[in-house]
Amino acid sequence: MKLKYFLLLIIHELFGTAEQVILKKGINSLEKPQFKSFKDCLIFVRNILMTPLIWVGFLLILAAWIFWFTVLAGVELSIAMPVDSLQYVMIMVASYFFLHERMDWKKVGGVIFIIAGVILVASS
Repeated sequence: MKLKYFLLLIIHELFGTAEQVILKKGINSLEKPQFKSFKDCLIFVRNILMTPLIWVGFLLILAAWIFWFTVLAGVELSIAMPVDSLQYVMIMVASYFFLHERMDWKKVGGVIFIIAGVILVASS
């Protein structure tokens, strides 16, 4: 993979990670939905659409897509997609630091396997 596309892919990963953390913070800022009726669902959707952090997340999704499409224009999908799985690692780390989520040995082990897989695919 050319350095240009690798850097674009990393930017895509960073936007994707930021989008997920921001969307989670936005959802966490809302009252927990009850979903006892269809009206509850509509109220929850309305609350989502009125939350500024959610809109920032939507904009980051759009930006991430633009970088992803640029990567796909120059890199084989069979290489780009496995490297894209680094986002799982980045989200886990970001969740630990920004959302104060728990990190255990099972998660760390999974991260090690993901990174090993990415290295194998990217080096081919």
